[in-house]
Amino acid sequence: MKNKPLFWRVNQLLTILLYELLIFGGYAFSIPWLGWVLFGVLILLHIVELKTSLAIAKKHKVKTTRAFLMTVIFGFTWWLPLKRGLINR
Repeated sequence: MKNKPLFWRVNQLLTILLYELLIFGGYAFSIPWLGWVLFGVLILLHIVELKTSLAIAKKHKVKTTRAFLMTVIFGFTWWLPLKRGLINR
């Protein structure tokens, strides 16, 4: 399953849904600051991955700007399948 592009695309969709859940969930439970803090933590975790993802992107001739944005948004669900050759840029 992990060797199929669809698996990784679904995980990327789930990452976006997680962002929404964190933000709107905070408002739903009347603690919006917590949702935004958790959202920020998730973004920071993705920023930590940049060193790895930019190196992989360079090997696959992906522009730095695109690699930066895709990593910050999707994290390892973008760069790991790129590394394995399961998705193109």
